[in-house]
Amino acid sequence: MSTSDAGGRPVLALDTVHVYYGQSHILHGVSLAVGRGEIVALVGRNGAGKTTTLKSIVGLVPPRAGTIQFEGQRLNGLPVPQIIRRGIGYVPEERRIFPQLSVAENLRVAQLAQPRQARRPERLEEVYALFPVLRERHRQAGGTLSGGEQEMLAIARALVGAPRLLLIDEPTQGLMPKLVDQLYAALQTINQRGVTILLVEQMLAVALGVAHRVYVMDQGRIRFEGTPDQLQSDRELQRMLLGVA
Repeated sequence: MSTSDAGGRPVLALDTVHVYYGQSHILHGVSLAVGRGEIVALVGRNGAGKTTTLKSIVGLVPPRAGTIQFEGQRLNGLPVPQIIRRGIGYVPEERRIFPQLSVAENLRVAQLAQPRQARRPERLEEVYALFPVLRERHRQAGGTLSGGEQEMLAIARALVGAPRLLLIDEPTQGLMPKLVDQLYAALQTINQRGVTILLVEQMLAVALGVAHRVYVMDQGRIRFEGTPDQLQSDRELQRMLLGVA
């Protein structure tokens, strides 16, 4: 699949991005591109810089150098709400749902965060159809849901804003295999409906099973870019960068 849209430009492009936490240099000249309609996986060991990469895209950790562009428009320096309203959905590793609010209230809050003209009731129906368990639990407090249900709620909350790009951080962390399968089937459906996805995932086999392309990150640098088949066939690279035997 091409990394570019019809105009020859990636939907998302990071060019030599450097990010610091205080004096600590975390991302060292990271460059990557995501094409329209792709699922791109960003994998690597814990502490490699994957989460920081997603946070830099949405402005939570602004880069000190380099550029980030979405649909050809520069994101650097924009406040987080403005970046999100441009059409980017962000599902953080911590999920950050409102535990005291019901499922329906969590989704309603997400809807109210959108511009008035973008608040469409049918989007709630779309996410309930995608995650039927959320419809069943719509009156239940978010904090009482299982881990898998909370992850579904976090993704559904991002989808209410009708993003064209979805950033998802470690969605399968702590989930049972059955729920992992359900979650990734939903992500494939979301992608088939036209949403581009950049996915950070610790489970290599799962990531390679769903992604069109993959980047491997190590110590804040991109060390590999290619197809899942190319990475799967390179056992030495897996051992060196991912610790996979």
